[in-house]
Amino acid sequence: MDIEVELENYLGEKRALIDAITREFRDGTPAKAIAVRVAGAFSRDQVTQYLSAVALHDSARKALQEADLAHAFDVRVTGIDAPREARIQVAADLAETPDYADLASRARAAFRDFHLTLDVTKDLPRGEDDRITDAFLDEMLLDGEPVRLVKATPRT
Repeated sequence: MDIEVELENYLGEKRALIDAITREFRDGTPAKAIAVRVAGAFSRDQVTQYLSAVALHDSARKALQEADLAHAFDVRVTGIDAPREARIQVAADLAETPDYADLASRARAAFRDFHLTLDVTKDLPRGEDDRITDAFLDEMLLDGEPVRLVKATPRT
């Protein structure tokens, strides 16, 4: 038995299962119902956190499309393995985009209507939380860094 062949088979089947999970969710099946069905492969928390990231991804894509910014950003889900995040990254070319400096604020405005906001990714050190301002996140985004998408916290 060739371990590399078996590994490739396993990884291919894992990707197929994750794709099926995502399709079911996008077709309207509740995350908890999907988690129960795939409990033999993934934990409930893994599935629900992953599908939460998929929902953020889909909302962000829609917001960017409505704001005519879909061409300027890549939105991705990190996957079912940790950290299970939806992330946005600038895809526009600085030299070919005259309003490059405004892209981050335009994206933030588009996300506001969808109750989304930006945050540092989990793999970056948080350190001083007061340093993490909108301007800091905009700068990270415009520098080409991936920035995490999160649900906006309503003001009280």
